[in-house]
Amino acid sequence: MTSAAEVWLTPGQLQTIIDASGDCIKVLDLDARLLTMNLGGQQAMEIDDFQQCQDVLWTSFWEGEAQAQVEAALDAARAGQTTTLEAPARTFAGTPKWWRLSVSPLRDDHGHITHLLAISSDITARKAAEEDRQASQAALHRHAATLEQQVRQQTQALGAFVTFTTAVASSTDLKVLGAAATQILQDTVEGAISGFYLVQGDTALPLTFSANTPPEVVAARQAGVPLRTPLAAEAFRTGQATFATGEQGRAQSVGHSTALSVTPYLAQGQPFAFLATGITRPLWTEQEQATIASVGQGLGLALERVRQAQVLEERAVALDAFVSFTEAVGVETDLHRLARQAVAVVQAHLSDVSVAYYELKETVWKGVVWSADVSPEVVKQMQAGVPLDAPDFAEAVRTGEPVFVQGWDAEDNSLSAATAYGAAGFVPLLIGGEVRAIFAVGKRAAKRWSAQDQAIVRAVVRGLSLAVERAVQAQQLTQQRDALNRRTQDLEEANAELESFTYSASHDLRTPVRHVMAFADLAQRGLDKGQLDKVTRHLQVVKEGAARMNTLIDGMLVLSRSGRQALRREAVELSALVKQAQQDAAAEYPAQALRWQLGPLPVVQGDQGLLQQVMTNLVSNAVKYASSRPVAEVRIWAEEHPDAVQVWVQDNGVGFDPRYADKLFGLFQRLHAHEAFPGTGIGLATVRRIVTRHGGQVMAQSDGTDGATFGFTLPRHR
Repeated sequence: MTSAAEVWLTPGQLQTIIDASGDCIKVLDLDARLLTMNLGGQQAMEIDDFQQCQDVLWTSFWEGEAQAQVEAALDAARAGQTTTLEAPARTFAGTPKWWRLSVSPLRDDHGHITHLLAISSDITARKAAEEDRQASQAALHRHAATLEQQVRQQTQALGAFVTFTTAVASSTDLKVLGAAATQILQDTVEGAISGFYLVQGDTALPLTFSANTPPEVVAARQAGVPLRTPLAAEAFRTGQATFATGEQGRAQSVGHSTALSVTPYLAQGQPFAFLATGITRPLWTEQEQATIASVGQGLGLALERVRQAQVLEERAVALDAFVSFTEAVGVETDLHRLARQAVAVVQAHLSDVSVAYYELKETVWKGVVWSADVSPEVVKQMQAGVPLDAPDFAEAVRTGEPVFVQGWDAEDNSLSAATAYGAAGFVPLLIGGEVRAIFAVGKRAAKRWSAQDQAIVRAVVRGLSLAVERAVQAQQLTQQRDALNRRTQDLEEANAELESFTYSASHDLRTPVRHVMAFADLAQRGLDKGQLDKVTRHLQVVKEGAARMNTLIDGMLVLSRSGRQALRREAVELSALVKQAQQDAAAEYPAQALRWQLGPLPVVQGDQGLLQQVMTNLVSNAVKYASSRPVAEVRIWAEEHPDAVQVWVQDNGVGFDPRYADKLFGLFQRLHAHEAFPGTGIGLATVRRIVTRHGGQVMAQSDGTDGATFGFTLPRHR
């Protein structure tokens, strides 16, 4: 057993390890010219052809201060020191990136510095995250500074602000916040009545009123305030507290106030709520406007705190869903099992939802996985397929982004049986750079998606996408491994056939040559002695030997062509192959009585010409080895399995010793004397080579006395 210390890697193995690295590993001469770069580094630097930049000064990739830093690092390396730094540079294709560099000297066996080693790691993502964090911190600092300035400028108005802030403390209840704001305005603005409204669609509905609001005003406002009302529309357009007075104010009131104000609040750029205040006086004073603005600002900050708390909660819930999915799937690589787990996780985190997973099948989206609560009628439509131009499916594909629809139209999306769902979401999954699947979620009855609902769905589908990418990579690795195994097997078989060929050259081919030479010599002697009858017999032996040698050569050429000929896969009817093989066998053995028994023969995938050789060889063999019987009985049938089709040819001939079954398909391997059953020993070798090239296997069975059964498998190619 070899210890770790005794393991030596070849230069080729070391180069393979270096090429596999995602870091950009370069060897430079002492002038800093590029000599070599690993494949991973070429990909990171977006270099398609290394010769384009070979011998180029490495410093030319850097600009400004970064170039100076790199030159300093190179000088240090020439002096025998290793330097590490971070600097920006563009790739060979011009893409800007950040790199972490390590520049070191390379010494020869005498300790002399002969080359320089530069290793660059792409840290662009980390730098971007740092810049985002710094930008966020700067934004927060600026916001705090603005608030402090406003506090200093509006000392009087902030009395109301402080009162409001104290009243609401850390509350995140919208009704509590609205009630506090309306109460403070009642206390600080003479005669003011207020109401806090939440936006629902194109209307704002009241959540709470100040205690002094007349009952008739409360009753009149229960129907809500349309957002198209001039004062509300202007407030949301400007994003600031808006005031109306005199006739303009009176026209928009419900018969109580003359001067009105609306302070708007947005969430993610959309109308979310507003604070409305009214007085019976015709005009607002500047102090009243400042107080309303101050209280409105305090309420806005409280609402922002609520929103941030909701965002944090949404992220926590989404993270929990992501972790749940990741833990549940483990290292699973089956796409449909991954989808089923994603469906289960979404249903575990969201109530009253149904989930489905669609895959692209030619020209439609077909549901392949769905939650148990989906009705049979909807399942039937999902399995039938949704057209590619179904609006919400098409939008998700076009944008590559999740689409969450409020007030979903099931019929418009060719799912007329799904009208029970009031809201729907469609999240695309990219496989191989293309949208090949869609994860759909429907909410029963509800017409709207909450931000938390969306976050959960996005998180689970993100986990599913990562798992699918991992599964695809695993499949690719498996395919590469299988291809390597097939190549190894092909090489092993080629070596075995080469050995057989070498043996044949010294035995099988030499035997008829010796016969030809020996009997030609005898014929010459007989001719010299005038023994013409012996000459005739000897020349006949010479002719037979030459014919046998020609047959052997022809068989070897057929075997060679069967290994070199390109496969042309197509649908092949086994029945047609068998019919031709029957005709060929009958022509080859015209005096032999034949009885055929044919079973089911399906359509298979393969090269028709090569598969015809397989069937003809097997059928002719069956007839030949049954030729000692009064009637040669040959049975041919196929058995269909999920992954392959097995084809069998059975005869009632002399059979073979089962101990040597594994030798039958070898080149020039024969278990019977040539005189009893003439042949080259190449036919079954040709069968094995053709079947192996199709990805199948060959089999042979016999009890040694009562016939033989030969078979082969052909894998199904879907």
